Amino acid sequence: MSLSFETIQPADFKQVDQLVSAAFEPVEESDGSEVDLIHQLRSTYDYQGSLEVVAKPVMEKVIAHGLLSPVTIRGNRHTTTVVALAPLAVAPEWQGQGVGSQLLSELETRARLAGFPAISVVGDMNYYGDRGYVMAEDFAIHNTLPVPMGSHLIKPLTAGSLAHVGGMLEYPAVFRND
Repeated sequence: MSLSFETIQPADFKQVDQLVSAAFEPVEESDGSEVDLIHQLRSTYDYQGSLEVVAKPVMEKVIAHGLLSPVTIRGNRHTTTVVALAPLAVAPEWQGQGVGSQLLSELETRARLAGFPAISVVGDMNYYGDRGYVMAEDFAIHNTLPVPMGSHLIKPLTAGSLAHVGGMLEYPAVFRND
C-alpha cells in the first residue's frame, strides 16, 4: 500500500473532521471534543501548518490525520518547548494496517527537522510503547492535566535531548477547556 503524507490543506478540513469523529466515536476515553480541539489549535498563535499532516492513498481521500502542537516543559531553572501529539486518528476501515505508525513516523521526522527535542502524548502505552515512547515520569516530566496514570508518554527525538529537562508539561489553554 502506497500512501502520501502531506501537509494539510484547507480542502482537507471537512474530511479530517469526519475522519476524526469516526475514529474517536468508539473510544471510551473520548469526550467527543477532538474536532473542536483541532479547530482551536489551528487558531493559536504558535500553530505550525507543517506539523498537521494527512495520509492519503489517492489524491483526494484523507484516511489519517495527526497534529503536533508546541507545549512547554517548565523546570526550576529552564523552559523547554516540545510538541504534543493530539490527536492522531485513522479512519476505522484503515485501522490495524500500519497507517497510524507510518503517520507517526512522518510527524516525528517533521518535529525533529523543526528542531523540537521530543514529542509528548497522552495515550496507550501498548501502542506508543512499541514505537519508542516511554513514561514521561522516566524523565521527571509531569503533566499539568489530569491524565490516567501511565498514559503520559514522551519520546526524545535525538539522543540526550531530554537530559536535565524535567519539570511540569504545560499545555495551551485550548487543551484545558478553560
